[in-house]
Amino acid sequence: MSGRVRRQQVIAELLSRQPVASQEDLRALLHDRGIGVTQATLSRDLREIGALKTMRGYQMPSEAAGANANGNSNTSPGTATLARALAGFVTSVEPAGNLIVLHTGPGHAQLVALEIDRAGVQGVVGCLAGDDTVFIAANTTPRARELTRDLRHMANLMHTNGDQA
Repeated sequence: MSGRVRRQQVIAELLSRQPVASQEDLRALLHDRGIGVTQATLSRDLREIGALKTMRGYQMPSEAAGANANGNSNTSPGTATLARALAGFVTSVEPAGNLIVLHTGPGHAQLVALEIDRAGVQGVVGCLAGDDTVFIAANTTPRARELTRDLRHMANLMHTNGDQA
């Protein structure tokens, strides 16, 4: 097994156990295991293994984040990736007529919007992202309410008011 493959396996193992706050922290963990790596190589490794940088730190995509409302994890790859992005970055989901407004941490809105576009969510006619806000246009107001519930669920967000949307 090559050094790169072994290093990436160790990185994935570390990130699967718990999020790691920074690349420097990850480099230290690797060093403790006798693996020296430059920041550039570590960055490339993280990208190649599909690690996500969330508000909790670097982590591997979780199957649990892709589970649907029934607790099943037989979602499509696009939906599972969307669920990981929503769970990792979205802080609120609110309906506004036929729009849904998502808030993220600074700099994460475009990543979330990209995953919404890639997932091909039924009833979404457009998506626009700024720095920390995503606007999703649904084809109808009832569909926007359904999407709001679905997106909140995938983002692991509880309702903060009496809304049923």
